[in-house]
Amino acid sequence: MITDALRAEYEHRFSTYDTDGDGYLTAQDFTDRARVLTDAVGEPADSAKARALGAGMRHTFEQLAALAQVDATGRLNREQFVEAFTRAGELGSLGRVVGPSIAATVALADADGDGVVSREDFAVVHRAAGYSAAQAEEAFAALDRDGDGRLLVEAWPGAAPE
Repeated sequence: MITDALRAEYEHRFSTYDTDGDGYLTAQDFTDRARVLTDAVGEPADSAKARALGAGMRHTFEQLAALAQVDATGRLNREQFVEAFTRAGELGSLGRVVGPSIAATVALADADGDGVVSREDFAVVHRAAGYSAAQAEEAFAALDRDGDGRLLVEAWPGAAPE
């Protein structure tokens, strides 16, 4: 059982991932979402950062599909998506499910490539992802492990482009 607030967050996430608005999520929706984010920051589609984000998003979809017992070539409805996220939380595997896409998103937000993501750069990516300024701030605060107001790309395994 999850809280109403967490359900609302997962449902919001479903809506932002449902790029074609058909009420289902497929691997293509996750690929399209990666493209929306890279376009928002002006990252070339063939860059290492864009490829890492695409791979991270595909990984997240595949993991959620497996948790929902749906073939990775299939699709998830809203309830299956919420249940898969809930199950990942209960199993303690949420980091494994979303870790690669978070790491790639952090790297994408490093606009100047200096290995540090500012609160402002992070907000640009999160706003493009469909989150409010307040939600972007909350997410940044949750990821800013030492509270210094910046995220280090190197702290996220797999975030640094090869």
